[in-house]
Amino acid sequence: MDELDLLARALPDAPPPSPEVVDRARARLSSAVDLPAPRLARRRAFWGWTAVATVAVITAVIALVANLAPVPAPVIVPARENDVLLRLADDVARLPDETGAYWHRPLLNVFLTRVEAGGERFNVLSRSRVDLWQPRDPRDPVQARMRQEDVGPATPADERVWRAAGSPSVAQQVCTPGKPAKDCRKERMSDEPSQCVYTRAVEPAGVFGDRRLGDLTMADLAALPTDVDGLRERLRTAWQAEPGRRQTFEEFLPHASALLEMPVSPAVRAAVLRLLAGLPTTKVGGTVDDPLGRPGLAVTFVKSEGFTREFGSDDEVAESYTTILDPRTGTVLVTWASIADESAEGLAKGTYMSYMAWTSEAGWTDDEPERPRDCRLSDRPIP
Repeated sequence: MDELDLLARALPDAPPPSPEVVDRARARLSSAVDLPAPRLARRRAFWGWTAVATVAVITAVIALVANLAPVPAPVIVPARENDVLLRLADDVARLPDETGAYWHRPLLNVFLTRVEAGGERFNVLSRSRVDLWQPRDPRDPVQARMRQEDVGPATPADERVWRAAGSPSVAQQVCTPGKPAKDCRKERMSDEPSQCVYTRAVEPAGVFGDRRLGDLTMADLAALPTDVDGLRERLRTAWQAEPGRRQTFEEFLPHASALLEMPVSPAVRAAVLRLLAGLPTTKVGGTVDDPLGRPGLAVTFVKSEGFTREFGSDDEVAESYTTILDPRTGTVLVTWASIADESAEGLAKGTYMSYMAWTSEAGWTDDEPERPRDCRLSDRPIP
């Protein structure tokens, strides 16, 4: 399914907002646009099972038009390109509920690095993986396993350079100007999994590990409203419960996209898509192939452009971020996908510099996870 097909079958236009609401919305959005864009020098790889508050999450300054008027606001018409999400929501709402005792979601964390060895420079991809088994019954154990999958040349061209350098087993990260050599890590080349650790324990309160929207249990996720208004009010409750919150409710709303990564029913997922489609920060980028070669729908829910990161000998590579959705189910295929917005030494514009991808094994299963072999039991939460 591509966005052209979805747009051709889009829903009828809703009534437009009043001139007063439009004027006030434009004033607030104009003030947001005038803010200086933040810069991100470097984003380290991170895992999605704990609160994203532990990372430097990029947050846009946004305004939700529906909340600007002191009286009940009129229906807000999403930007025309966002109608693709409304059409997708209609398709998702017709999907059957999934069954199973465990929700299994494997997450690949991939990072591109410029290295040197044997007098040659080339790029390597480092891939780690976290497998989470979250039980529907809180009396069953939650299991999470994390391991390094492999580290190797990023492309066939990089592999040729690596072989020309003598197929070294260790390569040194290329330092950016002024960065101490001790801060530039070594990459150990290997095509075998290593550094495996796991945790396995009952979560007494039955709270789901992803706490971006508060301490939700599996039962809470199953009971989420399936209509946009009800979901918005449930999210307001989560926002009000945030300790020391600094965001307005309108700024908090785009983070409802986290539900697309959680074990919710298709009906709830459809409501999330409809809610997001009506937010001014949501932008649909069109159909793409994700880094694993799967067709998807590129979309952003918060500010995603105007950032930079270090790469190789260049510390000013412009990058942008995108999320890629499954065009059949509305679930997340790839999140925090960093894309180079310009070329640099060893880096072509449009290259994925890092990303987090949910693999095809994701979903509900009745198979209880086995304790991993050749894997160390950890007493620390897996990040």
